[in-house]
Amino acid sequence: MVKRSGRSRWIWLAVIPLGVVALALLALALFPWGALRTMAEERLSASLDRPVTIASAERTDRFSFHPTILLRGVRIPQAAWAGQGDLLNLATARVRFAALPLLLGDLRIEAVELDGMKIALVRDAAGRESWNNGKKDRDKAASRPAISTLTIANSSLSYADAKRDRSFTAALSADINRGLTLSGTGLIRGAPVTLTASGGAIAGVKPGTPWPFRAEIAGKAVGMTAVGRMDGPLDIGHLTAAVTGYGDDLRMLDAIIEAGLPGTQPVKLKANVRRDSPDWIVTALTGTIGRSDIAGHATIRKRDGRTRIEGAIASNRFDFNSLSSDEGLRKGALLKARIGDRIVPPTAIDLKSVARTDGRLELSVKQLLWPGSSPFRHLRGTLTLEQSHLKIEPLTLGLTRGRLDGRITVDQRKGGPMFTVDLTLAQARLLDFFPATAIDGSLAGRIRLSGPGGTIRAAIGRSSGSIALVARDGTIPARTASLLGQDVGRGVTGDKEEMAVLRCMVARLDVSRGVAQANPVVIDTSRALTRVTGRISLADERLMLTLSGAPKKQSLLRLAGTIPIGGTITHPDIQVPEQTKSAGGILKMLGRAIAGKQGAVAADANCGALTAKALR
Repeated sequence: MVKRSGRSRWIWLAVIPLGVVALALLALALFPWGALRTMAEERLSASLDRPVTIASAERTDRFSFHPTILLRGVRIPQAAWAGQGDLLNLATARVRFAALPLLLGDLRIEAVELDGMKIALVRDAAGRESWNNGKKDRDKAASRPAISTLTIANSSLSYADAKRDRSFTAALSADINRGLTLSGTGLIRGAPVTLTASGGAIAGVKPGTPWPFRAEIAGKAVGMTAVGRMDGPLDIGHLTAAVTGYGDDLRMLDAIIEAGLPGTQPVKLKANVRRDSPDWIVTALTGTIGRSDIAGHATIRKRDGRTRIEGAIASNRFDFNSLSSDEGLRKGALLKARIGDRIVPPTAIDLKSVARTDGRLELSVKQLLWPGSSPFRHLRGTLTLEQSHLKIEPLTLGLTRGRLDGRITVDQRKGGPMFTVDLTLAQARLLDFFPATAIDGSLAGRIRLSGPGGTIRAAIGRSSGSIALVARDGTIPARTASLLGQDVGRGVTGDKEEMAVLRCMVARLDVSRGVAQANPVVIDTSRALTRVTGRISLADERLMLTLSGAPKKQSLLRLAGTIPIGGTITHPDIQVPEQTKSAGGILKMLGRAIAGKQGAVAADANCGALTAKALR
């Protein structure tokens, strides 16, 4: 009897929990889910911070661990700032879900049937989005939808985005025959476009089954097409696609992809993309911008509110004017007409728009294109951006002959941009930079400048540092060499084809707060020795210089005194003294020559010492 009693207790101890579990499962299978309508309204209202209403909710089956709920009159109003109307207005929805995973807090929706749905998405100029109540977590990996069956009828979707100046309205449907389709019209920066999208039928599809899709935005001014597969139906966070895009400029295309790209010349691009939310991998990128071609790859990762880009960009032929839109070129032309030619470009260097972006890009250009002649032929560099500190280092600019090596940085970690350039010129030729002068010689140099400003031009205009250029062992037209020595006689009457020796041309400019002081500037030839004193304002590139030269032989007509040089770097104004333009002035020069009052002739300069000082 004792043993039977013990076995009975063990049996009951086993049966009771099983019975409890069985009763719980029975209750779950029979649960009247429609009774949770009020609780669902309250939780959705609290989550979205707006009054969500559901007119009715009822369970349509009696017993199942995969119950179906019929919802009628679902309404989610717009956020208060987004204006009147509803974010979502849904006539009916049939939703089948798995009940058992709910015991672990996991909601798995298996089938959805929607009818009479209207969705209106709004984003304002500040970037607030009506569908998430301003709560964004774009670093978070996207969840994978588990819907195996979806049908949509009599439904539409509208979108209005003030931040990117784009909008559209489209009809939306899904059934087992035609699959998912979207078709509508819209505007992108005022340009009309059509929108179409399609995907395979979602009917009995297992989660994780690859789902083909095609999406296209098409217009005269801008367009983009993506054809590929998502990892599962509607799994926009995990997809692979071939993408093509075009636009009147890159800024138009950026209204679609939102990468913060500037206005350019017309653009055509194509690439293969892989998305594993929140990251993107771009491969086989090719295309054209204006008359430039580009190719490359990139990986874009989002972590802790920051974006990191790693990749490479290469070009066979590249024109920097391709990076300016027609409007930008027009404004540049107007500015040039107003202030004249400038050597230093007005390129913007403010990093505020990429304050939350880091990364590394390898840059390579085989051939640089220019509107006129230029010694710059190719480019190679590594661009890194870390916490608002941009570096292009190492940087190499290949020349017709020689190269320019060094680094360029923009540091914006402590306020406004601080621009720094440190470049060394080697193995170059003077003639390649100034072909019109017919002056040649080996050319070396060093530029070290640093200054604050929102553009390169503004920063150089406030910079401090030094500029040094040295040309050695070359040639110079004999008449030019004589005139630089203020030898008017030989400069005017000499043989036009005769060449003199350029022993050295040494220019050292010490720069402080945008003012470059000559220290020294010397031109030494077989005909004369010339010194230039004064300063240059880098802010407006204006010259305030004085030239004084002496021939190395006595001259019949020698100009006394100094010659002022004004104007700008690109258009110097050599103020020829009036005495050279009149008979009286010439007679005076002749008189000084006869009287032996021309002054001493010049000796050769110590080119080695001058070079060492300039390039120190």
